[in-house]
Amino acid sequence: MNPDFLARLDIAKEDEPEPDPDLRKLLTNWLDYQRRVFRRKLRNLDPQGIAVMSIPPVGLSILGLTRHMTQMEHVYLSWGLGGGDRVMVYGDDDFEGGSPDTLETDLALYLEEVEKADRAIASLPSLDSEGLGHGRPLQAVLIKMVQEYAVHNGQAHMLRYAALGEVIR
Repeated sequence: MNPDFLARLDIAKEDEPEPDPDLRKLLTNWLDYQRRVFRRKLRNLDPQGIAVMSIPPVGLSILGLTRHMTQMEHVYLSWGLGGGDRVMVYGDDDFEGGSPDTLETDLALYLEEVEKADRAIASLPSLDSEGLGHGRPLQAVLIKMVQEYAVHNGQAHMLRYAALGEVIR
């Protein structure tokens, strides 16, 4: 993997978002925060550590979670809000698929989907606006995605420690 690639991931630690009376800003700030927390789970790991299913018998890796979140970004945000074609790039093989050889491609797809998702979020005028793909209101979708990341951040946290073989905060 290109050593400069991980620099694109923005894995610097940041504080939780401050409360904000503007609910849309608060929700998008929490989504951004959860995305950064998720990307931080890649630090100190080599490609094998990111792809390894480190807690047997659980068939789950940080790379599998990344592939899954790529699909969640698409279904709920980029396609869900922006419309167009719904494309499940990994199909049913998101959690268990991927390898050190696919890592850079998988991470690039994730980052591209996040960029598309941010454009879809920005395109809607209000929290009540319905997505062009799934028809759900922006507010509900932002809450869903914050929850989705929170669940998978916890899983990635444990997988990271197991892959490292030690607790490195």
